[in-house]
Amino acid sequence: MAPSYAVNIMVQPTGSWSRDLALYRRRVLEDPGLDAGELTDALRTAYGVEATGFSFVPGYDMHAASYGVATSDGGAFAKLRYGPVATTPLDVPRALLDAGVSNVLAPIRTLTSTLWHPMGDGRTLVLYPFVAGKNAMVAGMTADQWRMFGTALRTVHDSGLEEQFADRLPAETFDLPSAGVVRAVLAQHPSVNSPAADRLHALLLESHGPIAAMLDRAEELATRLGERSFAHVLCHADIHAANLLVADDGRILLVDWDGTMLAPRERDLLFVIGSRIARAVEPHEEAWFFEGYGDVEVVREAIVYYRYERVLEDIGEFGLSVFGDPALPESSRESQVELAESFFAPGGIVETVERV
Repeated sequence: MAPSYAVNIMVQPTGSWSRDLALYRRRVLEDPGLDAGELTDALRTAYGVEATGFSFVPGYDMHAASYGVATSDGGAFAKLRYGPVATTPLDVPRALLDAGVSNVLAPIRTLTSTLWHPMGDGRTLVLYPFVAGKNAMVAGMTADQWRMFGTALRTVHDSGLEEQFADRLPAETFDLPSAGVVRAVLAQHPSVNSPAADRLHALLLESHGPIAAMLDRAEELATRLGERSFAHVLCHADIHAANLLVADDGRILLVDWDGTMLAPRERDLLFVIGSRIARAVEPHEEAWFFEGYGDVEVVREAIVYYRYERVLEDIGEFGLSVFGDPALPESSRESQVELAESFFAPGGIVETVERV
């Protein structure tokens, strides 16, 4: 049976702060080439779906191509990945949906109950339902939708699925993995001939003191938090506005589960409490969210740590990408450097990270 609704995964960027704010630099804009007959056969064989047409959907996954699938009784959304598929980001939302958490986007099962179908040349096919809508960064959310988001995230945190995925998901250790990358970038010189790379190098030299202070503060917090006892819950770990789908029918769906982990709930509340990731969360929006989420004790130091972790991760990625990727277009380098410069501007992220 063909799926009854579908999703626009075009709204699912992944990764760090920098990618959230400059999605276009990694966006796949051109169809890499689709064998419509092959995909039609795969959908029929694996899912029992009779496709009547396909439309390429620009996306943000450099290792996959996404297509809208037209069917006689609706539509679907197909993601064709080049290489093996990571199963946990598929299994987690499917397990949540099966457990009654309805505000998540999960893959459709094949006729043999798997969540993906092997294609030729090592490719894999994943099919999603199609839900007409836009991400919350574009569409915004009403008071009721903020409450719906809060209720949905609390349901994820209270799902109890952390036991089911304990041996498959990373668990928070407060080890600040970005620290080594940032220190390496600070000692690095551009390996490409690029005005943008030169600008970033100058910025990092000028900001060496503040960056070193951030590293020290983050590592201090990591040590203190590592000595505390936290209940680990199932966390989305990247649930900012661009990973919330605002459906045309008013629903809110949590999408893009690639970074799921077991962590204190603050790992997700980072994206609500005073957040400036993807878009600023206003105080009244935060209040609406917690009307849905409910009362909970929040550890302020954990929120601050996760902010430092996020911005340091970005600084490391800026350096690795801008300094070392010879295939990166200069316009993409410039967009990253502009973001880095905004971090250190008056009132920027670096200046306000401790304000909770």
